[in-house]
Amino acid sequence: MPTERNDEEEAYFKALEIEQRRKLREKLETAAKDLADKQAIADSVKTEDLSVAERIKALGFSGESSKVFDLLPLVHVAWADGSIQKGERAAILRVLEARGVAPGSEGFTLMESLLEERPSDEYMQQSLAVLRELVGNDGRSAEIVDLCQTVASAAGGFLGLGAKVDDKERALIEEIAQQLRGGSDELRKSF
Repeated sequence: MPTERNDEEEAYFKALEIEQRRKLREKLETAAKDLADKQAIADSVKTEDLSVAERIKALGFSGESSKVFDLLPLVHVAWADGSIQKGERAAILRVLEARGVAPGSEGFTLMESLLEERPSDEYMQQSLAVLRELVGNDGRSAEIVDLCQTVASAAGGFLGLGAKVDDKERALIEEIAQQLRGGSDELRKSF
């Protein structure tokens, strides 16, 4: 025998329904914001592949900071010998300036933080794997390798003498070239 709800019970269930709808609207808004963030990253890195944008976001980048995502190999190379030299830092900051990434911007600040404290090997490998998917065969990989070479050359040698690029940096640049282009001989010839 069904019983009718009293006013107090009716108010309780109505409040539950209102809360459930509020949570649903919140979930929809969060999903829309997440999609907008991924689209902003995709637009910034010039890809239509939202799964790549999602992975870039998972690595800590936003639409604004993703403008420097393809420059992470420069950070790899700068840290190859265990520390950042002034010339390497200056070379990377010049690249940021040439790209219009202003001091104080999210991308600039992110790069500075990566130059202050070495990212983990896992972070570097994951970012390189995503970058490989991003650049594919579109020619950016050769540009990235050239920039790595520029950074490595920026602080090499002792008092201006000797090899400009040490063996660790050279090996890392070769590894980056291989990973970005699946071992393409074209990139390896550049050093």
